[in-house]
Amino acid sequence: MLGISGCGGDGVLPEIKVAEPQLELSLHLSHDGQNIALNQSFIDEEGNNVKVVAFKCYMANIRLKGADSETLVSSMELFDAKPFDASISTPQWLDQYSFDMPEGVFERIEFGIGVPADLNQIDPSTYSNEDPLSTYSNMYWSWASMYRFIILEAKADTNGGENFDHDVIFHTGLDALYRSGIVREVDLSFTTGEKQSLALSVDWDDLFYHFDRIDLKKESSTHTTDNPTEFELAERFTDNFVQAISVQP
Repeated sequence: MLGISGCGGDGVLPEIKVAEPQLELSLHLSHDGQNIALNQSFIDEEGNNVKVVAFKCYMANIRLKGADSETLVSSMELFDAKPFDASISTPQWLDQYSFDMPEGVFERIEFGIGVPADLNQIDPSTYSNEDPLSTYSNMYWSWASMYRFIILEAKADTNGGENFDHDVIFHTGLDALYRSGIVREVDLSFTTGEKQSLALSVDWDDLFYHFDRIDLKKESSTHTTDNPTEFELAERFTDNFVQAISVQP
């Protein structure tokens, strides 16, 4: 945890480098307490046999708060369930990130889901390639001049079999669907060189069936748009998504 560097016998005192505490933060879809891997099937509460094929989500203004302290973890991150592919040279995003942290005790995490309005209509080409808001994220709706906040795509057999011919496609966006000030209780304490993990989970059954119910047989697709029916489904999905987020034990 301590690193010492110097210039040899020239009388210069060695520099002592102290390792910063770190937070490993992850976001996953889950079912029955287990993270959902892409393209691996599971039977959900309604008897649908499901394979998730894509899951991406923006988290904004991520902060940890304690009784007497607060720290900004990150202003914007893109979580992507797609495994890292070393053969790809273009930027990729992950489902887990590490952040340097100050020492302290934190009791709450606060964040937003989506892209805040002041960033939502900025041209993505103005960002560096590695930025989560860059063109390479493939989250920008060029036809709508704004970002998608959540992408969830799956194939399902609504009869519980192996015929995955039912598309589940939820793409949310628009300023009205940004959700800020989401708070969850945590128990995190950071000291020098210490690493802590915080896993956030979105339960599939909670997302679709336990709050404002979504019938995946009849309501399985929305690209948000200005169509009232599509927007209502995207709004219901967004609010369910927020409520379905929990801190994994």
